[in-house]
Amino acid sequence: MDISPDLVRRAQMLLTLDHSLPQVKQILLREGYLDDEVNELIDATEEVLNYFIPPSFTDEKIAIDIRHSSDGMDIDSTPDILIDRINGKVEMLTPHLQETWRVASELRKSLKQQYP
Repeated sequence: MDISPDLVRRAQMLLTLDHSLPQVKQILLREGYLDDEVNELIDATEEVLNYFIPPSFTDEKIAIDIRHSSDGMDIDSTPDILIDRINGKVEMLTPHLQETWRVASELRKSLKQQYP
């Protein structure tokens, strides 16, 4: 089945606005997109997301998990930022979230003093 480009663009926009896949599905159905197309798109997206492997962490990295106002108490969430203990490099794992940028910026300012 061919999925309309308009549907794909709308789904991408909703996902960038931090809607979960079930929320995106409900919104798209409410907006009148075809059930078959929406279900196929959501299933394909879910299948692709299942292939992502969470990053491995070592004792050389500090993981920071930011509590986001939209996700409640998700205990199984992956960290948002990793800091290398050796060189102080800050790696953002969720750069699509504004909070991650804010926290990373503050961390970089603090780390500049420790890692000149």
